[in-house]
Amino acid sequence: MPGPLIRTDLALRARYSQGGGIYRLIPTAVARPTTAAELAAVLAEARTRGLSVTPRGAGTAMDGSNVSSGLVLDLTLYDDDHCIVNDEIHRAFASPSIPLSRMNTVAAAYGLRVAVDPSSAEWATLGGMVSTNASGPHSVRSGSIRRWVHGVAMMTGEGYLDLSRAREPDQQHPVVARWRNDVEPLLLQHADAIRARFPRVRKNSAGYGIDHYLDSGDLLDIVIGSEGTLGVITDINLDLEPVPAHRAALRVAIRSRADLVAMIETIRAHDPATLEFLDATFLRWIAPGLATPEHPNLLLEAGGLLLADFESDDAGEMLDRVISAAGAAQLTALNVRVARDPVEIEALWSIRRRASPILAGLTDGRRSLQVIEDGCVPVPRLGDYLDAVESTARDQRLDVVMFGHAGDGHVHVNLLPNIHDSDWKQRVKAVFASVSDAVIRLGGTPSGEHGAGRLRAGLLESLYGAEVLACFRAVKYAFDPHGCFNPGVIVGDGSDPFASVKVGADAPAMPAGVDEYLQRIESAARWADSRWDG
Repeated sequence: MPGPLIRTDLALRARYSQGGGIYRLIPTAVARPTTAAELAAVLAEARTRGLSVTPRGAGTAMDGSNVSSGLVLDLTLYDDDHCIVNDEIHRAFASPSIPLSRMNTVAAAYGLRVAVDPSSAEWATLGGMVSTNASGPHSVRSGSIRRWVHGVAMMTGEGYLDLSRAREPDQQHPVVARWRNDVEPLLLQHADAIRARFPRVRKNSAGYGIDHYLDSGDLLDIVIGSEGTLGVITDINLDLEPVPAHRAALRVAIRSRADLVAMIETIRAHDPATLEFLDATFLRWIAPGLATPEHPNLLLEAGGLLLADFESDDAGEMLDRVISAAGAAQLTALNVRVARDPVEIEALWSIRRRASPILAGLTDGRRSLQVIEDGCVPVPRLGDYLDAVESTARDQRLDVVMFGHAGDGHVHVNLLPNIHDSDWKQRVKAVFASVSDAVIRLGGTPSGEHGAGRLRAGLLESLYGAEVLACFRAVKYAFDPHGCFNPGVIVGDGSDPFASVKVGADAPAMPAGVDEYLQRIESAARWADSRWDG
């Protein structure tokens, strides 16, 4: 790589100060290694300088796990373009820098795809997805990426560690030795508490996967979802699935939120591949510019929309399921529509993409902030959770937009504070506290797929209890005894999660032009742009 491995010029550091969430933390240094030798040299230099290390992919993570005041490690060119597909065993061997979209392009040549599909697929890297245990719309059938990861290699502070399913790791590695001696006995001691305190939800990315480890015995399950706190992922072995030959879509408009849970169960009974929800708080943003010919006022009258995909290699079998689901939904729905060809399907799903440009283009002082954006509750409690969010936001005089993965009880929320109001941050913090309490009270998790990060690290003791938190600290120490990797993420440091927010009068100052540059990236979703080159 031309030039220094580690750079400290202010403009560059400022360009890495933000990600997809609420934070602005200007790092002390930035590095972009492209080879294993360069990565080792960077980590050695960071240790010499006493700098923490925060691995980072495209930067879309919303929980603050991709920003820090130490050294930010840009992995977007690490082992660039390394991607091999073995079509006989449906597995890819890839660099963590590969974006999901590129991985799927390579896999498509073999009739395969990655089963997990976050909305950031165009630029989200495989390393970032594994680090947050990402999922997406297909999670209603495919689950999170955890079940598809066959193995990873990672650079710890004490050398490489190779982890694969159902294969013993190197017992002489210091990390493995500490795990066997210190952590495993602690997990077995607290096994009952772990199983009792982890929420019974379809998705959970809040903290280390010690519940999965108790079932699998694979250290791999600890690394998946560890958000760069245990080391740097350098290689990923990912299982793929065949691309279904046929697809159809279903859109159901419900009359009110009270009908939501019953309608979710009605559609889920017919095995959809995806099942998404757009709440009335979402629809009101797009209704003025979008009228459906068969029902001009549908988006204003509906209590919400459910969007489902159905997939199969058997066209007749798939069509039977779609028609049966539509017929069952018709009994209570306001409106039902089935789409069978690609143009019709795209027309149904286009509604889902309408709100983001509108929210990004607000010019009246309101800013869309992802603060309570990842709550996941048991599906029967979904309506209660939506009501709690809307009621709390109303009490704090904040607009809110809600949508998400209905089949999993998983809700994304955009808060829209007016940052010109003197008390906007206090009101946002009040919503964060109240909604976080509500999601735990309802048996849910504050993070279904984005991770705990530094935003939600302080919630984990309320969620899991002191015994589980002691296990988390032991996990962190076993992998990272010197606390080098992403301190304050997952294992919190007690700091105020709203101390360094990227908007408002007290946001950290930036060099000329950098704030505007980062706003353009966010508003236009240009996450693939290189911060290194500016």
